[in-house]
Amino acid sequence: MSNHYFKYKALSLTPKGELDDRSMRHVVEPIIDSYCYLPTREKLNDPNEGIFKNQIQAGINAFLQGVMGLGERNEIATTVYDLARQIGQSTDKSGVFSLSKTVTDELMWAHYAGSHCGLAIEYNLDQLIRFSPRHHLHCFAVEYVEEPPILNMYRLQGGASEAVRAMLGHKSPRWSYEEEFRVVLENMHGLIPHDYRAIKSITFGLKVPQQIRTSIYDVTKHKVQEYYEICKAPNSYVLGRRPLEEFIGEGPKGEASGIDWSTHFQYFDGEEKERLVRIARSRLTHTLKI
Repeated sequence: MSNHYFKYKALSLTPKGELDDRSMRHVVEPIIDSYCYLPTREKLNDPNEGIFKNQIQAGINAFLQGVMGLGERNEIATTVYDLARQIGQSTDKSGVFSLSKTVTDELMWAHYAGSHCGLAIEYNLDQLIRFSPRHHLHCFAVEYVEEPPILNMYRLQGGASEAVRAMLGHKSPRWSYEEEFRVVLENMHGLIPHDYRAIKSITFGLKVPQQIRTSIYDVTKHKVQEYYEICKAPNSYVLGRRPLEEFIGEGPKGEASGIDWSTHFQYFDGEEKERLVRIARSRLTHTLKI
């Protein structure tokens, strides 16, 4: 399986044909400063995110048939309900970074990259998640299914990973063109730093003006190795991708940013929070000892 995935981003321009503030803040600056934004599921564009068939009650009833004492029954039921509630709350606070396996899908460019006036950022997954806390990290391909998944006793016993996959790993087949791959950080969302070498390329959409391509190249070439553009095959609906030979990356460099990372790890305390802040402030150089 490929270890490289793509993030589509829309660009918007001012009346003078320059990148506007939104594009600089949400598209260009994360590339420059080596971080990404993970929204919670309520901010995603599918209104059915996280729905599931709840069979927890049925599972509890079946399990308790063999438990004789009323007090023991109540204690077990309370424990399971508490676990289900904690997993639900955790999922609501988890950040979701949506990526795609493809860079040449015309609908992805239309829906997520400003009707082809945008770009696709190519990430190396290992370097994207290198400094994410492993006990909070879940990576998986989205499954496209006709019916919502089932959340039952079996999945609860499997722990957070099983529950997260059930609640955030399934979508309707109508979304299958996205070929989505997700990075989920349990109980973490917002701005998350990554290894400064994680971005491998930028691909510009068909409608990105040359001056915008040049301006983005000038400020990102110290973090991006290769640049491409989308192209149309003659007499075909098929899109292709070709390298922009005039844009040559200088090779990734770890540099300090002005971000106050201590505000972005609010769900962590003590040594773990200090460790994450130290990683982010160091700009994630390969010599960092973690």
